[in-house]
Amino acid sequence: MTQKEELLRQSKERGLSTTEAHVLSIDPFFCGTKKDYDDANWIAPLWDRMMATRKKPLHLRGFHYWVMSSRIKKLDGSYYATDPVKDWSYLLHCAQIARYLGIGDWKGLVDLKHPEPSDYNLYAVESGLSNSGEVNVQEELNTRLENIVEDLIAGLLKQAPRYYTEYYQTFHCEIWCEKGSMGFVIEPACKKYKACYQSLVGQASVEKVRMSYERALKAARAGKKVRIWYISDFDRYGMSMIPAVARKLEFFSQQEDLDIKLTRLALNEEQIDKYKLPKAPKHGEEVVELDALEAIHPGELGKIIEGAMRPYYDSEKPKLVEEENRKIRERARNLIESKLREPLEEIFSGLDLEGVADGFSLKDTLDEEFEPPEPGHEVVESDSWVYDSDRTYWQQWDEYKKYKASRQEEEA
Repeated sequence: MTQKEELLRQSKERGLSTTEAHVLSIDPFFCGTKKDYDDANWIAPLWDRMMATRKKPLHLRGFHYWVMSSRIKKLDGSYYATDPVKDWSYLLHCAQIARYLGIGDWKGLVDLKHPEPSDYNLYAVESGLSNSGEVNVQEELNTRLENIVEDLIAGLLKQAPRYYTEYYQTFHCEIWCEKGSMGFVIEPACKKYKACYQSLVGQASVEKVRMSYERALKAARAGKKVRIWYISDFDRYGMSMIPAVARKLEFFSQQEDLDIKLTRLALNEEQIDKYKLPKAPKHGEEVVELDALEAIHPGELGKIIEGAMRPYYDSEKPKLVEEENRKIRERARNLIESKLREPLEEIFSGLDLEGVADGFSLKDTLDEEFEPPEPGHEVVESDSWVYDSDRTYWQQWDEYKKYKASRQEEEA
């Protein structure tokens, strides 16, 4: 008897219907119907097939567009995304069930809705000495003497003359994008070209535009011109974002002599036609989302962004200066080797500590009467935990029901 069958039997003994036995609307303990397995076995191989041709991870929204563009049939024989809204919900459901049932490994799936955790736990419980205190002073000295000349030469080389290579860029570039899900594509390009990436959720706020103006002013005072490219979905709302930002920026900049230009970079009709991008799961107007481009043509958005910024990035002058810096370092190394290495090695060779450190041991600093305490931290805990792994299944089930009865809970 499977776990699910046993829980259904126990539920019946308690006088509970299947619905009443569920804690969640889609309860992982009760997954496992034939339909659940059919849905999971339909979607998991599709994810594997898509990821076999990708080098970068992807989120489920992008997976939706890949399935749509691949003309995949659902289990009922109809093509996926005949009804984009309904089938998007179906895809989410299938992916959830597959992961509950352990079907597919889902490598490369990223959650762009939630940030990564900040985990400071050391995952170890231990006591005792982390360092024994054993030391051989002569060996320690010999080790340092072996490296002292090399370390000194390396330190001197760091002080060799060097010309600036970092400050040759006369354009300040920015990429703005209405959705954070594209950050993993946009940020590397901005880092490469020393640009600013402004992620948004929908329409840009007045504050974000004012911050852009402050950056433009700072760049202008350094002698730079400002170029801003805006990226959004192809819909009326996305199109309206460009003049909305531009007008606010124009207002803030009116009293300053700034060289600022702003335009739309993507998505546009030419790109939609070129890449044959499908419509988004929305009714009414024709809408194409950025997620579709990255899902169906991985890396293309990054190429579009780099193509826009590349002409504004001066890579030649820094290369010339870096080559001269390399020659300076080489001349400095030759000078140090010819003038300093031999006399330095003579000075530091043959130092002997015989008789100086006899009987010396850092273990003498230990207090023999001290015993480190064993790990163990007792806490007087209340029984107010919603979940407690010490409870039996039905004890925990009762606690869920008490909790749900105590408040209006809105399930995700």
